[in-house]
Amino acid sequence: MIAARRPNSPLLTRPGRRALAASVAPSNGKAALVSDAVAPAPAPAESPSPPRRVARIVTAGRTEVDDSERSRLRLLERLMLSETRGSISRAANDYLQAGFLFPEEQPVQLQLLEHFDEERAREAITVLARLLDEQDAHKLPVLLQRLRRLEEHGDEAPTRDAAAELRRSLR
Repeated sequence: MIAARRPNSPLLTRPGRRALAASVAPSNGKAALVSDAVAPAPAPAESPSPPRRVARIVTAGRTEVDDSERSRLRLLERLMLSETRGSISRAANDYLQAGFLFPEEQPVQLQLLEHFDEERAREAITVLARLLDEQDAHKLPVLLQRLRRLEEHGDEAPTRDAAAELRRSLR
């Protein structure tokens, strides 16, 4: 029989050919000696363990976007990243010419308030009025500023009236 010992554990005695090693867990602070007749280790108690679950490999559904959706997202991103009134108007016109409708979301409608065509701005005011009845304004200072600009400098009376009405309702 071979007695195993931990590395760097001290040798206790060297009787004959075999070296006896210190026990892994000494009892009562004394080092126990490993005897020549090693008793078989008791079988571990069988603990009721739940049956192992088999791992399932799940493949994600293909989220491939078709060309028209990719084009719509690209044009919408261009509209949202535009900063000047001219670039916003061009991006919005390109979006409409591609045959898409503007999403009824506050950030998109807020951008459309800067469109040169006041009909687009009036449509955006109408959609924003409906959205603001259901939820709070995301960028209230920017919205108020754009409404004030339309109210003061709008060319058409319906645009000025709609902007003034929405601005009063936000106070």
